[in-house]
Amino acid sequence: MNTKVNISKDFKPPKWEDWKQLVIDSLKGADYDKAMKTKTYDGITLEPIYRKEDIQDLPFGQSEPGQAPYLRGNDPVMRIAEGWKVAQAQVEADLKKLNLGLKDELMRGLSMVNLKLKHDDDVDGLKIKSVKDLQTILDGIDLAAAPLFIQMDIADDDIFPLLDEYITAQGGSVRDLQGCIGFDPSGELARKGYLNLPLEEAWKKVADAVIQRVNRAPKLRSFIIDGTVYEAAGASSSQELGFVLSTAIGYIQGMMASGMDIDTVAPLFAVKLALGSNIFMEIAKIRAFRLLWTEMIKAFGGNENSQKVWIHGKTGRFNKTTYDLYVNMLRTTTESFSAVIGGVDSLEVEPFDALVKKDNPFARRIARNQQLILKEEAHLSKVIDAAGGSYYIESITAQFAEIAWKLMQDLEKAGGMIRSLRAGKIHEMIAEIAEARIQAVQKRRDVVVGVNMYANLTDEALSLRSANADDSKAAIKLEKGALPRQSAVAKVEALRTQIGAKAPKIFFLNMGPIAEYKPRADFASGFFQMGGFDIVADQSFNTAEEAAEAAKASGAQAFCIVSTDANYESLVAPLCKLIQSKVMILAGYPADKVQQYKADGIDIFIHLRANAYDTLKELAECLEVL
Repeated sequence: MNTKVNISKDFKPPKWEDWKQLVIDSLKGADYDKAMKTKTYDGITLEPIYRKEDIQDLPFGQSEPGQAPYLRGNDPVMRIAEGWKVAQAQVEADLKKLNLGLKDELMRGLSMVNLKLKHDDDVDGLKIKSVKDLQTILDGIDLAAAPLFIQMDIADDDIFPLLDEYITAQGGSVRDLQGCIGFDPSGELARKGYLNLPLEEAWKKVADAVIQRVNRAPKLRSFIIDGTVYEAAGASSSQELGFVLSTAIGYIQGMMASGMDIDTVAPLFAVKLALGSNIFMEIAKIRAFRLLWTEMIKAFGGNENSQKVWIHGKTGRFNKTTYDLYVNMLRTTTESFSAVIGGVDSLEVEPFDALVKKDNPFARRIARNQQLILKEEAHLSKVIDAAGGSYYIESITAQFAEIAWKLMQDLEKAGGMIRSLRAGKIHEMIAEIAEARIQAVQKRRDVVVGVNMYANLTDEALSLRSANADDSKAAIKLEKGALPRQSAVAKVEALRTQIGAKAPKIFFLNMGPIAEYKPRADFASGFFQMGGFDIVADQSFNTAEEAAEAAKASGAQAFCIVSTDANYESLVAPLCKLIQSKVMILAGYPADKVQQYKADGIDIFIHLRANAYDTLKELAECLEVL
């Protein structure tokens, strides 16, 4: 018997209201909004499902790649032909070695010469003082094929006159020179907490340099607004975008006041955006920034061509760990993927061990190859705006843009980015978000593999590399100092290092059949490993007497009772009485029995709602290892 099925006629199309009602019924009284929606640090509410109706009214929905507002990319033809620029940072201080390394990497996929200058608040980088230095660095390198990318500080000698002299001596011209040799006084002030020149002199130096470049090399970008400064302090993605926009407005207004028109000024900008581990949010962030930039330049009266912006993506630091370093490779891989799908023009992947080790060939090769795999093996450079049309990504792109634009407007009302930095407003805004992100890690709501989940206890602690900035010549200082360079895991890793040196032993009293104790035993194992505690969890017991005998023979300093709430009623009191340990722990938090169990002898409760960091610190203090 042949039966033909007509999907459209035989199956009733599901309705949104019907789906939602089924979900509400399945929640058995729980609040739909609380159970099914998620609030991000940016203030975006993530829905459980996205539909065509969610994006049908978006104004950018019908835009094509290469057309304003450019959230689908500046130039689709160039993207397919060349892809993004692989722009790994070069930090070798020996300029001859640097040249050899650059030529080797250019043969292995590097396509942008990203020179990291040495500054007084960083331990790595190089110095360029003369034309001879440039000649040593660039010998045998074609800047038309691999353009320069250099972030400058106010105290740096301007590299452009040296570059102009070098290229002219080679028989060339800087007229068609492309790339970025950019200033960002606001970002520098935020990063260091001071500038070595008064604001007026600093701006005059920048404006004079930019005007000189426009006359000699109009295609060279002269501003690189560094959003990574704010990410490293713990800012949310929308904050980073809002701060960058406000910074750009200040620079544009300053250059226009010097007599330049918007269509000359706008193409002089590149923006460096940090990349985090939330894949879809980072994709949306990059696309949203193009939309925001277009709207901003349009508001200044710029034409469509001037509304394009060069976005340089750089893997973030706030989420990186010093324990289980190789997991950082996974983080930078997802961050690179987000950058590419989001449509960055150039990309810099930091080596996985950059926080703790000096630049080394192995880590550099891995970082570069992460990009090459995405480009040459995954062929992601052959797809234009792969996220386009995704109901989810298009929706959060629009929300990102709305939130960041509102933040920019608030900053402009307050007098702009510099004034907000000097007033401490930026510090306060970032601190609130950073603390929420840190707390989420400490409470294990945000998972950081290798730190608060699946910790590898064989790892050894490695010290962070850092440099103290010398502000003895500062002409202007921020009252609240530099934005802090924070880490979501710093306190957890520091606690683990302190505890790990003595590694107290915790013996698990797994009570009853495996099905009764295993879920909490697995939870408790991860909980204690976060602090570096040595756990013994391979035995199970049927009676309190049997468990107590094994506990006393274990030599452990603390004991954790692991079973069900129902079993605890008959187990807690006898176990505490038989063992009589200084520290007794219960896996779980039966709210109606907490006071009773404390009276029986339980000292610490571990559970899903606990702040794991605070609890582990309290446990360590009880065991006298802190």
